[in-house]
Amino acid sequence: MAIHYYPPCRHHEKVMGITPHTDGLGLTLLLHVDDTPGLQIRKDGRWFPVQPLPGAFVVNVADILDVLTNGAYRSVEHRVLPDAERGRTTVVIFQEASVGGLVRPLQGLLKGGDARYKSIELEEYIKGNFKALADGTRFIESLKI
Repeated sequence: MAIHYYPPCRHHEKVMGITPHTDGLGLTLLLHVDDTPGLQIRKDGRWFPVQPLPGAFVVNVADILDVLTNGAYRSVEHRVLPDAERGRTTVVIFQEASVGGLVRPLQGLLKGGDARYKSIELEEYIKGNFKALADGTRFIESLKI
């Protein structure tokens, strides 16, 4: 769990609250504490704002769920832009996932097709994911077959 606070920024056009990324674990639950906008998701190369809805969770599919579903559910690229006049606070819960300690496509979801991702132990996945995050890359890309 994490609490994120983004202070107001008068030069918001020159600052990125959080750079574009996908979440590395299984599922992310985000609760907007206030009604300040800033979260955006990317779809088809364009950025779309996610309007805060009081009391509602934003649910992001993350990279491990992408692997488990063999790409049926894609992880969501997102970013946060600061607001010029208002601060923004969110509470985020990150949930990991694995099957028997492995991150791999679930057999029941292959539907006769081939796996799109290699199998990896959860501990190795987490290490690789944090290294990739520090390098500004996506670890999930290294698992593609």
